[in-house]
Amino acid sequence: MFIKNAPYKKTGLVFIITYLAYTSIYISRLNLSIASPELSGQGILTAAQIGLLGSVFSVVFAIGRLLNGTLNDKVMPWIMLCTGLAAVGVSNILSGLMMSFIIMALLWGINAYAQSMMWGSVLRVMSSVYDSEKASKRTAIMVSSVAVGNLLGILINTWIISLFGVKFAYIIPGALNILMCPITFIVLKKIPFEPNTEKRSILPINLLKQKGIRTMLVPAFCHGIMKDNISLWMAAYFVTTFSIDLKKSSWFLLFIPAIGLVGRMSYSAVYRFCGRDENKVSFYSFIVCIIAAAVLVLPIKQPVVSMLCLGIIYTAVSVINTSILSIYPLSFAKSGNIATVSGLMDFATYFGAGVGSAIYGFVISSFGYGAMFISWVALSVLSFFFLPKRT
Repeated sequence: MFIKNAPYKKTGLVFIITYLAYTSIYISRLNLSIASPELSGQGILTAAQIGLLGSVFSVVFAIGRLLNGTLNDKVMPWIMLCTGLAAVGVSNILSGLMMSFIIMALLWGINAYAQSMMWGSVLRVMSSVYDSEKASKRTAIMVSSVAVGNLLGILINTWIISLFGVKFAYIIPGALNILMCPITFIVLKKIPFEPNTEKRSILPINLLKQKGIRTMLVPAFCHGIMKDNISLWMAAYFVTTFSIDLKKSSWFLLFIPAIGLVGRMSYSAVYRFCGRDENKVSFYSFIVCIIAAAVLVLPIKQPVVSMLCLGIIYTAVSVINTSILSIYPLSFAKSGNIATVSGLMDFATYFGAGVGSAIYGFVISSFGYGAMFISWVALSVLSFFFLPKRT
């Protein structure tokens, strides 16, 4: 069970370091997207291989979240976070030193599994040092680390590639992750934590017997296809569609996670407006995705319009992501299954991203980006029918 009203004094420092640690791993995830034009331009990887790397990451991450959810509910958070940071760092450094598809696929899978170890423990940290009301508020802020990480990933990796070359877009972020390990250990090692020792209730297969959890897996799967494939393909999309170089396209790319950050930071207000019903928040957000994706299908060849539409979709999907992966799992605090439920939702989300990445690599090569945008409309419509209704 979780500790209620834990008498822990250094909550501000814990929040800051946890936020920085989780933000740092996104810099070591977005580097594939930012490096993709250079990787294909230099003949290191093809578009299909880049898509497969994205698929490897998403599928391994999905499986890792499913497996690590139970560990996050049992193991001290600092152990999971520090181990994940170290493995992310080493795998990225080695990816920069050994750039061949097979080796990078293996290392990218290790990177994915390491990153999958962390979010459940982040939620456990929030629940361990704050009471239930503050935990929800802090978690809504914590999820902004995703958008902040994406922003920093674009800025830092673009800067690194322009100054030092593509391989350093893996080496330098990897070194940053390793640097965060001792800092995270020092700050988090003494936080109050009570592991869940109930074997029966913590098994994901038992949680799947609940209809609400099963139906939530479908919108989790669908929004995952959109969310991570925006990040994976946005650099290549602007470079190839509008014939602009990587440095200029970075300004378009920055807008996407920037507006996504605004969406995540405004989640609490939207949540209250929707009567504290996270499923209603997701419903309206999917409508926004349909409208913006439909505009991208139209023959409008203006980079600013595309930037606005992708930014709007990313914002809406980020809001959905907060509802499904962060707010919804908090309702399982009493049973001590927050991380396990979060793991199930993340599994569906990143399994969807993996399926999308594998397919879109070939679809884009054959039919262009329009086919991908059409699929996003269909996925959003499908999600309407599976969002659980609050009783």
